[in-house]
Amino acid sequence: MKKNIAVVYGGKSPEHEVSCDSASSIIAEFRKAGYEVLPVYIARCGRWLCQEPSEAPAEKGAELLISFHDSCFITLDGKKIKPESIFPIVHGTTGEDGILQGVFEMMGIPYAGSGVAASAFGMNKLIAKELVRKTGINVLPDIIITETDKNNLAEKIKQASGMGFPLFVKPVSQGSSVGITKVKKEADLLPAIENAFRFDKAVMVEKGVDFAREMVCGVLGSGNDCKASPVGEVCVQGNHEFYDYEAKYLDNNGMKLIIPAQICKDDEEYMRSAAIDIFRELGCSGFARVDFFADRNSGKIWFGEINTAPGFTSHSLYPALWKQAGIPVISVLEKLIETAIADRKAKQKLEINR
Repeated sequence: MKKNIAVVYGGKSPEHEVSCDSASSIIAEFRKAGYEVLPVYIARCGRWLCQEPSEAPAEKGAELLISFHDSCFITLDGKKIKPESIFPIVHGTTGEDGILQGVFEMMGIPYAGSGVAASAFGMNKLIAKELVRKTGINVLPDIIITETDKNNLAEKIKQASGMGFPLFVKPVSQGSSVGITKVKKEADLLPAIENAFRFDKAVMVEKGVDFAREMVCGVLGSGNDCKASPVGEVCVQGNHEFYDYEAKYLDNNGMKLIIPAQICKDDEEYMRSAAIDIFRELGCSGFARVDFFADRNSGKIWFGEINTAPGFTSHSLYPALWKQAGIPVISVLEKLIETAIADRKAKQKLEINR
């Protein structure tokens, strides 16, 4: 008997539309396989609604409340809806940063993907890089600028320029390249920093690798039951200098994904192994996409970032990587639900009393 699954999407994030597109694909796959699906839309205003992605962003659905006591959703007329598991696909802030995961922990319902801490670690680029550095995997130099530094930006800009150009200016806790700017000269640093501050209270200025090859690898599973996908290469096209938000979601010809990447076997095995090491070091579960940069001249490989809630849109890399491995989207989704239920059962065995 197929399970009853709630797919939660939308959210208060710059990636709201991307989340709706991901949910549409996921819901279609689950229903095609015979699952009962409850679509739960989190509107930008924060309302939770029983609503199909095709109806977003209009708030047409029945409003849902959350009962932590009964571990269910409740309609305003008192009807209780208790899914067997939840598939959250809210990208960005309040979705993949641990906040939403905390809600599901309080509900006590199995949910796909990483838990509270791992989600928060993966979203915060500074923390993620510090944890990755412990594994011995290369990370790029950076400086962090916080709100308390705003009165002394000249000194921070001088420090950043000292790392050499190009530099990438990015919000510390955002996804999908939101607020990221490639900077080639010192005069452009200040506007790039101001733009990044629109999306976060902390900004990272990271040393870039000019015209780096951008490599991606998917991880699926949990603990010792982790598998890495083939490595793919993202080749940006058109006027895009890197895999920015436009290239990802707005320009149908913004990038070409080459799977498997045209690299030597040793480099492929290194990145696949490193992806699993990073996944485990951050305490991730379910799924993630790990990105790497490779220097075209030296061949040196650096950790780029980890995405603990990768998209499932028609442009998305994660399902394409597993398709190359011969694993269809529905099999990936079912593995994520299976892992979520196993994780919940393992937590229930832990003692909560002294």
